[in-house]
Amino acid sequence: MGANRPVRRLKKEIITGSGQAQIIEQPKQLAHILWAASRGETGIRNVALIWMLFGSGLRINEAAQLTIKDIYFPTGDLKEAFRIPAKYTKTGKPRTIYILVPQQREALSNLKAQRLQNRVMLSPDGAYGGLAPESPVFLSLKGKQWQKLTFNVKRYRDIEGKLKETMVYGSLENLARELIKQAGVNGGSSHSGRRSLATWLDRKGLDLELIQGVLGHSSPDMSLIYIDPWDRMIDHAFKATCRSLVTP
Repeated sequence: MGANRPVRRLKKEIITGSGQAQIIEQPKQLAHILWAASRGETGIRNVALIWMLFGSGLRINEAAQLTIKDIYFPTGDLKEAFRIPAKYTKTGKPRTIYILVPQQREALSNLKAQRLQNRVMLSPDGAYGGLAPESPVFLSLKGKQWQKLTFNVKRYRDIEGKLKETMVYGSLENLARELIKQAGVNGGSSHSGRRSLATWLDRKGLDLELIQGVLGHSSPDMSLIYIDPWDRMIDHAFKATCRSLVTP
């Protein structure tokens, strides 16, 4: 495993309703989520949204605020990395977001193609692949009309007790939760994307600081909260440690 990794993760079961989103353990579960997302008139949008959660580790509110100019160059090429503005994030700090998974890039390209075909919020000069640069990446469908998402302002206190505000896109949050639930993950939510990505990277043996950078956390300890313990690794560790012990 990576260096400088504090040993403080304990084996425990995630309880539905505990406030900690359950991770997606198996590739077939993600495949099921994507299949469920692909159905219906908003299927192309939903698949792209799921990939931004699981492929880039975005929070649902961050994904909802993305604009075309955030993820596309004026030439129309899809970026591989971009800086998400501080005003989008829960922490009020910008961070680098990566769009590197081939299936994720294909999903975003399909979403752009659908927008162009339906002539939804086009750019006046053909820049940004033909889409209006200030328009949101993710839109809602009302009847036959694509339009900007609506949101509510949620006030909360941070760990220091300071009162803060954030934009909440309830319709997208509920959508993500339902799609994940259909894959048999009853304790899942849109945050399952960030937690799953962190756990997958950890299980590949990648350094904790790299995972911290992907998630945009201020400290490695925060990233550890996102990483689920792995039963198989725990079992292997105990067996390897105890193999040479002699029973008295």
